[in-house]
Amino acid sequence: MDVKNKILLINFLVLFSFIYSASVSPILGLRFNDILGSDTLGNPSQSLGLKMEVSDGIFSGFDVSDGDFRIFVQQSFATFGIGTNGEDEPQFTVGGNYNVLDNLSVSLDYIINQLTDDNANPGNPYSDELRIGLTVIF
Repeated sequence: MDVKNKILLINFLVLFSFIYSASVSPILGLRFNDILGSDTLGNPSQSLGLKMEVSDGIFSGFDVSDGDFRIFVQQSFATFGIGTNGEDEPQFTVGGNYNVLDNLSVSLDYIINQLTDDNANPGNPYSDELRIGLTVIF
């Protein structure tokens, strides 16, 4: 996503959150992808999205991070997501989250990639990943 599209997305998110400020909140996060794939955490990727309360303690929303797009459903302790990775292959996430403060949470997501094919090596699926993230809710 280029800089112009990111600025437009941020402006849209801010405007949308002001219009529906009672139930919609912008979210900003840092994600460390594939934490078991190497000895170091590596560089984090940034995520940006919207989260809205659809029922008591049940939230739904979407987020975008380095070409990944995900729609998710979240309860106080668990998250289920469906979306696409940077190569437009399907991606599913199942994870848990812990609220550290009122507006800061830590999440651990298992990314299911076995349903996708590696474009560089057809017939072989991408390996599954474990991701840890920090999310700030405004």
